[in-house]
Amino acid sequence: MDDPIITTRAAAQLLGISIRTAQTWIESNALESWKTPGGHRRVRRSAVLALRARLSAADPKANALVLVQADEINLARYREVFAAMPECTVVFDSDTFASMLTIGRTLPAVVLVDLGRADWDRFAMLRRVLHDPELAHTQIVAITDIGAAQLMTELGTSRHVSRVPSNITAEALMGIVQTLARNTGAVPGEGASGSEAQERMPYPVPANEAQRVLALRRTGLIDSPYEAAFDRLAWLTARTLSAPMSMISLLTPERQWFKAHYGLTLRETPRMLAFCNHAIMQHDVFVVENAATDPHFKDNPYVTGEPGVRFYAGAPLIDPDGYALGALCVVDVVPRQLDDDQRAALKALAELASDKINLRLKDRQLRWAGSGNGAADPEE
Repeated sequence: MDDPIITTRAAAQLLGISIRTAQTWIESNALESWKTPGGHRRVRRSAVLALRARLSAADPKANALVLVQADEINLARYREVFAAMPECTVVFDSDTFASMLTIGRTLPAVVLVDLGRADWDRFAMLRRVLHDPELAHTQIVAITDIGAAQLMTELGTSRHVSRVPSNITAEALMGIVQTLARNTGAVPGEGASGSEAQERMPYPVPANEAQRVLALRRTGLIDSPYEAAFDRLAWLTARTLSAPMSMISLLTPERQWFKAHYGLTLRETPRMLAFCNHAIMQHDVFVVENAATDPHFKDNPYVTGEPGVRFYAGAPLIDPDGYALGALCVVDVVPRQLDDDQRAALKALAELASDKINLRLKDRQLRWAGSGNGAADPEE
């Protein structure tokens, strides 16, 4: 068969997403599907491949962030090596404490460390990285002449650790770092730039989309548990604007994921169906008074089907570097308008939500500073 029928699991594998996300996309009609007599969803492989092509065009990869920790005398060598790797954004540091702060703030893809037998501060730093859940994606490159068995004993694990000898060539080191960064999904692919993606996709994409996605990743919020502080803010927003639904929405390359929501049960939607794509393109409040008559949204499955969206208002969530991570929004099932006071209230509440997100980033930095001060191991 030229165009085989495939399962939700197979569709998820082709798209590089979880089965749960694939199910959400199918149920939201982002992928045309049907049910078998046994109640199982099926899709055409061609439809999945077409969706993958559209997503690839809109998903420029952010540069991999690499932190290099070494003595000043060796940093010059590493600067020469990484000068030939424009696909990586590299931070160089000889101070272990400063490196700890940088790691906690930026969540790098790769940490490269010159490691001697008596480098207790660096051992402590690496143990911290390897045992922090928020850094589960981070790969360690230990440039050392310490044996593999002793290195594993000192670090407590060999997982995510690449041991390389101190006499490694620049070309070999570049190859290792590029491979590790690629495995974290943080190196540039063949995708379009933000402006090119915007021309190809049915929703707007910021010109700095790659950097925006990397900034969102650094928050550690995606797929995190519910938190009372964010839940209260979603509730307060709905009550303040007399809306039945409110969400704190964060936009990944594939998903609109809700850190908090009030009045609906969805935890995420496909990115391509998100009204918040438009909210992150501006600094003011974005309003859709009647989605059923708006040319951008009248065919959206959330308008034509449940929950029957008619009104939307959203204000962007801005991180300390100015990136729009998502939006605080309200939704209603009847057309309506916002007056000036309501617009100001929504914008102020979005600023409060942004502050909460930014405090999380600062808290991570402070926690790392506290645990990384001096040579103390955080587990001791």
